[in-house]
Amino acid sequence: MSEMDRRNDAWLPGEATRGVLQAVAAQQRGAVFVDKENLTMPGLRFDNIQGDAVKDLMLRFLGEKAAAKRQVLNADSVEQSFVGLKQLISCRNWRAAVDLCGRLLTAHGQGYGKSGLPTSHTTDSLQLWFVRLALLVKLGLFQNAEMEFEPFGNLDQPDLYYEYYPHVYPGRRGSMVPFSMRILHAELQQYLGNPQESLDRLHRVKTVCSKILANLEQGFAEDGAMSGVTQEGRQASVRLWRSRLGRVMYSMANCLLLMKDYVLAVEAYHSVIKYYPEQEPQLLGGIGRISLQIGDIKTAEKYFQDVEKVTQKLDGLQGKIMVLMNRAFLHLGQNNFAEAHRFFTEILRMDPTNAVANNNAAVCLLYLGKLKDSLRQLEAMVQQDPRHYLHESVLFNLTTMYELESSRSMQKKQALLEAVAGKEGDSFNTQCLKLA
Repeated sequence: MSEMDRRNDAWLPGEATRGVLQAVAAQQRGAVFVDKENLTMPGLRFDNIQGDAVKDLMLRFLGEKAAAKRQVLNADSVEQSFVGLKQLISCRNWRAAVDLCGRLLTAHGQGYGKSGLPTSHTTDSLQLWFVRLALLVKLGLFQNAEMEFEPFGNLDQPDLYYEYYPHVYPGRRGSMVPFSMRILHAELQQYLGNPQESLDRLHRVKTVCSKILANLEQGFAEDGAMSGVTQEGRQASVRLWRSRLGRVMYSMANCLLLMKDYVLAVEAYHSVIKYYPEQEPQLLGGIGRISLQIGDIKTAEKYFQDVEKVTQKLDGLQGKIMVLMNRAFLHLGQNNFAEAHRFFTEILRMDPTNAVANNNAAVCLLYLGKLKDSLRQLEAMVQQDPRHYLHESVLFNLTTMYELESSRSMQKKQALLEAVAGKEGDSFNTQCLKLA
């Protein structure tokens, strides 16, 4: 087992699972009876979700001829492998990617109707489940994701560990479950209206990460065993697990924010800085914006000043843009649109491709009663680089302005639909076009 595998796959199983794995290691597999309920038996729970909302709108508003021009990759048009999967994801054909994951899992014996039937797991099968479930969450199909996550329980069954398969993975230890899948499993609950359950799950992940980090810092291996790890290897492990602990804290902070527990959320974001010191200006700026959202201008100002102090040590454009962006948002929070617009414009002089500054500058113009100028700015941005700027929030603002501006808004929205059809994949959220 390589050092990298040991470091990445390390996990601390619960007591019952540890007992089973120890029995397997003692080569008592024949004598080890594992209750079916303690095994992981996943399967696809619904047929493919391929569909293309952009094409459906084209049929409805532009006719069959225009819709026929819409060409997007689907699960049939790529290699039936991880290579094809990456291709679909990179061009934002997430629905097709969900379908392809399903086909690859079916080939592994975990397809439709297989839920509840005994199976074995591999690194690849767990990776496929993670990708499929993550895409379902990205597509907002939270119920579907929960149904398919259900057989995985708390991700601690013995058959999710390499030690359960000594003949397939001789000498390899740790969990097959990708760390990001644990985070996804915890976060999913907040999207289903159960943020407290999300927090509880994240807390359990945090406890294990903290224990692993403590083991490493005391000179042991991740699992607490006597260590033959090199000094360099230990430092790499400490870095990885500190970063994972920071990732869990960040998820907890986001969850608390969703629960509107601003005091605890801010505390949690502060603790993330300890694990990601290089992200301090972004995290402080984020806390400032939370303060703005709840109308606490004074606290926002204090955090933005802290960002300015931190960025003074940084050279380069990024620090300057961050400071100007915060100043612009501070003015926006006080309905001072002229000053906000001045700062957004200053950012665009330094970085003409900054989509956030461009979009917000246009919104400021709208509030200043300059609808035509506002429209001109957004249209120029979209025409300049459609692949980069056909962003849902930009298009939502643009279609809203079309409705304010003229009775020809429907034709203009349809022109945007055509632009989207040439650039976007099957995961595009058509609601921003306000055509339905």
